[in-house]
Amino acid sequence: MRILFMGTPDFSLQFLRKIMESDEIVTIITQGDRPSRRGHRLEYSGVKEFALQKNFTLFQPEKIADSNFVKSVKELVPDLIVVVAFGKILVPEVLGIPQKGCVNIHFSLLPKYRGPAPVQWALLEGNSYTGVSSIFMKEEVDTGDVILQKKVSIDPEDNYLTLQNKLCEAGVVLLGETLNLIREERVSGHPQDNSGISYAPLLKKSDGQINWNDSSRRILNRIRALNPWPGTYVEIKSGEKVKILRAKIIPAPVEADKGGFPKPGKIVGIRKGEGFVVACGEGSLLVTRVQPESKSIQRAYDYLQGARLTVGDMWGK
Repeated sequence: MRILFMGTPDFSLQFLRKIMESDEIVTIITQGDRPSRRGHRLEYSGVKEFALQKNFTLFQPEKIADSNFVKSVKELVPDLIVVVAFGKILVPEVLGIPQKGCVNIHFSLLPKYRGPAPVQWALLEGNSYTGVSSIFMKEEVDTGDVILQKKVSIDPEDNYLTLQNKLCEAGVVLLGETLNLIREERVSGHPQDNSGISYAPLLKKSDGQINWNDSSRRILNRIRALNPWPGTYVEIKSGEKVKILRAKIIPAPVEADKGGFPKPGKIVGIRKGEGFVVACGEGSLLVTRVQPESKSIQRAYDYLQGARLTVGDMWGK
């Protein structure tokens, strides 16, 4: 088949390579270059770098509805469009071009977690499993008929990156199976169950602020879901933000206030060489890795020593 591929982040390259095993890539479409963190130069997406290395035709449209772009896609006469984390919504003029339709690989068991952040929300909500879906795309995002799905377990130690890697691995297999069905004209999609719809909106930097009044489980889920971006953090008295990169649940505080459970945010124990224990609204967390603002990642125990914190201190506003 003649396939037009749309994707932007580095992980989407795995899917592009899978397509190349048995089909022809007629062109690659990725998002425009973005300024680097320091703003001195533009950064290419991993997909663009790959396309340039392999001498593929490459488009980076600012607007998908641009008439010249739509015309260019039509002239390529693709049999199929495959989309993996492209980051832009396809307009009807593009969706209607390929004879065999447009297929999207989405990192959830649709209709659960429609939207741009399904991996993070699966972790935020403490799910024990999620999955990956292949769908025929429609104008309304993530609503198309489901072709295939694969369930993926979420381990207690999983964070955003490890879960994304597991979903990519399952998704590449799923894409291969989906392409086989389409190639052999044995494919059939089924409508999504509207009773199971949920959404996964983009997260903001402010979503990373820790509220110690939450339970230790909810806070840990946030730490797992929001790293590396936007990152979970506490804001200390000086106004500095300290990111929490790793933590684990402690059933009960090591040292509690006399006469009752300590106030959320209070340091209630220290584990030498490992970290410190903070009381939560329910349960406690052992913080093991942190990153003070504008500094490198360090062991929480070392940070504790440098900040001169001790049992009984409040950590974070």
